[in-house]
Amino acid sequence: MQKTIAVTGASGHLGNVVCRQLCGQGHRVRAMYHSFKQSLEGLSVELVQGNILDEKALERLLTGCEVVVHCAAIISIHGDPTGEVFRTNTEGPRLLLEVASRVGVRRIVHISSVHAAVEVHGEPFDETRPYKGPGDYAYDHSKAVGEQVLLLPQYANKPEVVVLRPSCIVGPFDFKPSEIGKALLQFFNQKIPALPPGGYDFVDVRDVAETILQAIERGRNGEVYLTTGKYFSMKALSALIGRATGKRTPQMVMPYSLLKALLPLLGLYAKLSRTPPLFTVESIDALKNGHTKMDNSKAAAELGHRCRPLEESVQDFYQWKGLSIGPKGVNS
Repeated sequence: MQKTIAVTGASGHLGNVVCRQLCGQGHRVRAMYHSFKQSLEGLSVELVQGNILDEKALERLLTGCEVVVHCAAIISIHGDPTGEVFRTNTEGPRLLLEVASRVGVRRIVHISSVHAAVEVHGEPFDETRPYKGPGDYAYDHSKAVGEQVLLLPQYANKPEVVVLRPSCIVGPFDFKPSEIGKALLQFFNQKIPALPPGGYDFVDVRDVAETILQAIERGRNGEVYLTTGKYFSMKALSALIGRATGKRTPQMVMPYSLLKALLPLLGLYAKLSRTPPLFTVESIDALKNGHTKMDNSKAAAELGHRCRPLEESVQDFYQWKGLSIGPKGVNS
């Protein structure tokens, strides 16, 4: 059945793929973007320019919509020196809920992050993990608070709320690109001399978007779902990229203590060269502490969440970027 569905953060990596899939199913899509809209060009969507902290823009976006998919957020591996990360990721959901309640939106599908919950190795990582708090990194804490804002019963006519927590999203249609997109390009251009320790859980953007569409109808009100993929060590990821591209990729893993000691020099080099730093303290801590067994069985059972092989996601990213990739890689 055709619906009118709003998407915040619609021009971002996940947001534009959600819009593509919603349009493909024949829904009427109202897409909110801030300034960048290249990723939405050619799509049959109604564009709404605005900011998630702008109440009037939210009213324009949500009035007449049955459902809103809330993708808008600031992702940061560089801390939060101005407070903008925390403000956007907490006040944004609060204002969205307030306006959605007022204009009669039926359901909010909120895109959170696995970073919202505490990772403890040796213990299951599922939807029951406790939230991170003020002592954790600003982005992680902001995603935890953003979830709680939406799940608390604040309004009598509050819309239904379903929360999805993806892990590291990868794949095509990564226009800006994202942090993982930048890393894939650095691997391709052989700009990464050595690897950080640890690894992370990676999931294809298209698989997360498909699960979001299922959550619009099948997600249970007030529930949280992990929409994760599969864990890869950085060494295994590098080897996979080598196979996908035919390029020589690094296999030497740098000790955590040495890499952390080198971060000031890497930051200075990035500043002087006007390029994003290869690593930050947040990114290497996320990899060092990345949980090896994130449990997405709840999303699989209730929402049909599935995960394609990561090699397919990586290959499709490079092909979408128009980069020539080989059938077989060689590793150093």
